[in-house]
Amino acid sequence: MNTFQLQCFLAVADYLSFAKAAEQMNVSQPAVTHQIKSLEAELNAKLFHRSTRMVELTPDGQAFLPDARSIVALSEQARLRFADSEERPILPLAIGCSSYNLLNLLQGSIAELEQRHRNLHPRLWVEPRERLFHLLDIEALELVFDIREGDSPRDCVFRPLYSSRLVCACRPDDPLAQLASVGAEELSREKLIFCNPINVSDEVSRLQWRLTEGRSPADIHFCASVEAAEVLAGAGCGVAVVPEILLPRGGGLVGVPLGGAPALDYGLFCKRDAENGLVRQFIQTAKKQLADAV
Repeated sequence: MNTFQLQCFLAVADYLSFAKAAEQMNVSQPAVTHQIKSLEAELNAKLFHRSTRMVELTPDGQAFLPDARSIVALSEQARLRFADSEERPILPLAIGCSSYNLLNLLQGSIAELEQRHRNLHPRLWVEPRERLFHLLDIEALELVFDIREGDSPRDCVFRPLYSSRLVCACRPDDPLAQLASVGAEELSREKLIFCNPINVSDEVSRLQWRLTEGRSPADIHFCASVEAAEVLAGAGCGVAVVPEILLPRGGGLVGVPLGGAPALDYGLFCKRDAENGLVRQFIQTAKKQLADAV
């Protein structure tokens, strides 16, 4: 496997066209086709479905896409590091989150660290939780910002940053917005908006299922992400049950605490042997910034 193969793969994945990919790579279309075929042979996996009318990624191609982007990005960083010996070496820091709302919470921490290290080069990923820990395991990521659930993944340490309660997100004109807290009885009269169970922690998933017992499917919305759930709540389609930490500030929604719900511990995961000076600085900065921002 080489970077040219991966660049061809990424170009085809971006354009969903071998012809446009070849044009972007400034090579012939047969050359791109050859590189994709050799990559598929090496991986023993089919990466694209091709027909006379369209090109699309296979499930294996979708799964391989983040790895390919990571390898190419790391290769480019290594090349740039030695491009000019008189330039300051770049300081890469790869961070992953499972939602864009979580990623937004790190903006202040990244800004503060960038002021200390002007050659900081953050690389940010938003991927499903399981995918993030795979990237952390293969050292494509240095930090994962997510919820602690059970024991930490192997060879990882967890640095807690914030304990978040669950809230019911609703519009300010919803009668629930006037309550100090909300229980199952009040929610039984509301349409509910949940995140897809595969995208939330087991604890939140179990709570969601308890709240759906005896309810009509017409009264339940399942969304692929917290952001989508909050859009539906803002549109008046129901009440979204979300972690308070993920409720956008100034986003037009009110978060009413969900009575009896467990607190969720959010923090940064890193490899046990990779907690270097830069990683430690970011963890310390994020803990302070998050306490002030949330």
